[in-house]
Order: sequence, then C-alpha cells, then structure tokens
Amino acid sequence: MPIDEWLADPESAYAQWQRAQATGADRRPFADQSIVQHCSMFSRFNDYLLARRQSVATFGADHIEGFFEKLAHDCQPGTTTRFRYLKLIDRVIRHLVTLDLRKENPAAGLLARETWPEDEPTPICLSEEDDKRLQAVCEPTTCSSAKALRNTAIVALLLGCGVTAAELSQLRVSDADMNDRRPSVLVDKHGPRLARRVPLDRFAIDVMRVYHDLRIETACPTDWLFVATAGGKPMKPDTLVKCVRTALRTAGLSAADESPRLLRNTFGRRHLAAGKTNEQVSNLLGLSSHRTVTRLRLTLDSTDCVAG
Repeated sequence: MPIDEWLADPESAYAQWQRAQATGADRRPFADQSIVQHCSMFSRFNDYLLARRQSVATFGADHIEGFFEKLAHDCQPGTTTRFRYLKLIDRVIRHLVTLDLRKENPAAGLLARETWPEDEPTPICLSEEDDKRLQAVCEPTTCSSAKALRNTAIVALLLGCGVTAAELSQLRVSDADMNDRRPSVLVDKHGPRLARRVPLDRFAIDVMRVYHDLRIETACPTDWLFVATAGGKPMKPDTLVKCVRTALRTAGLSAADESPRLLRNTFGRRHLAAGKTNEQVSNLLGLSSHRTVTRLRLTLDSTDCVAG
C-alpha cells in the first residue's frame, strides 16, 4: 500500500490495512465483522480530525481527548466504547510510526491510564423513535438510481431482518423469498451463527421487492443478492458501513457505532419491545445463547442506548 494513501484517503488506507495486514492481540487476522466495526470507528475519528483540519500524521493527545469529550455525549458511562476507540487509535498510530509517518504515539500514555470497565457493555442500538426515523428512509421512492436502490435495500435488510454484515454479503438471489405472503430471507450457517429463515419486517418489504425484481432482471455472472460491481463481486465490509452511515445521516441520526451491528441490535431490540421472548429473538438472530439478547432487553428501560 502506498504510504501517501494514508494522507490522501486515510479511510481507504485503513480498510486495506485491516484486511491485508492488521492483526489482534493474538496475532490472528480480524474477523469480517470486527473489520466492519473497526472501519466504522476509524471513519468517525477521521471525520473529527478533518473537521479540525488535522490528518492522521498531525493530530496529538489534545485531539484524542477532544474526540472523547464529543464521544461522551453518545455513549453511557461505564461502557467499553472509549477504551475500544483508544485501543484502535493506539494501534493505528503504532502502524503509522512503523511507516515513518509519525515520530511518536500520543495515545500510549492515555492507554496506560485506561482500565476496562468491569460490567458488561450495553449494546448500542437505536431508540424506538430513531428506529422509526430510519425505517422511514427505507423507501424505494427515495432512490434516484439503481445503486441508491441497492444501498437502501441493504439498510432495509439489515434493519428489518437482523442479519450480520458477513451474512448479508453471502446471501444469494434465491435466498430472498419475496413472492410469499410474508417475505423472508434464508440465512445459511455462518461461523457461530445458526441457519434460519427470517421474515422481513413490514417496512423493509417494498424496497426489497423492488430491488429483488431489478436484481433478477440484471445480467450478472454471479448470483449474490447484493453485488458491488458489474462483474458480480460481493459487497465489501467498508461499503456496507458507508451504506449505514449515509442512511443515518439522511434520517438525521448519528451513533457511537455506525456499522451494520447497530441495525442488527436495533432489530433485536424492536422485537423484544414487541413482546417476543429472549429465545424467540435469539433464534431470529441465529444465536445459540441468550446472552446478547438479555443485554439488549436491558436497553428497553434506557433512553441512552444511542444518540439521535
């Protein structure tokens, strides 16, 4: 990867680094879902830097602290959000030091003083009101092009079906049953996620039907439901993040985690609020345990699960 790309297009450089070189503490490559979340987090930090006319090569400890002051409005005290961002920033700077784009690491001292919260972090999800605002932009009438229709259908499916980013990328045209009275999507087993058929929530049906019809009519050498190019390549994780972020901005929303995970959590929270049991929602999400859903249920009594 050319070093100059970190200055010209840091988000693209970061995404390439995550996929090709970056590893976790165990020296193993990051999972697809982790890469999606990391790219979303880095993009938010980079936006903060750009707004202050800083680059990845020039920001200092004061900018990191300023970012965390802004971030504090979007997350509950005691969650791991600050710590996870600080680890991400520290890892990026250490990489930039090895590239000779930076001389020192202003995050090192901050990280040394940080401690991991003892309690389980609260899942980040949209409140009921903000959920409805995002649902409102998932309409085929708002799409001015085939690409816009595809991106809106992606957001509608994530929000209205609860699939992960990795699962969505592996969906095939035949997995979406849009002719049934209750349209649904067949999700194959993926890693620890269980196979299941998930009915689409009502708001997602119209845009998915329009997109599905267009996708069937489009000549393509592959049968992925969502393709990134005319050659039929599947969607990349960072592109899915951009789809989510664009939809959130259209709805006038923002969140501490603007990745597909936010929409998956919101889907689960919505069904819990509608009266489904932990077991039913775990099944919809393809989870073998109720741990995640139990944490989601706690957000029903909270107004702080996300900033609008």
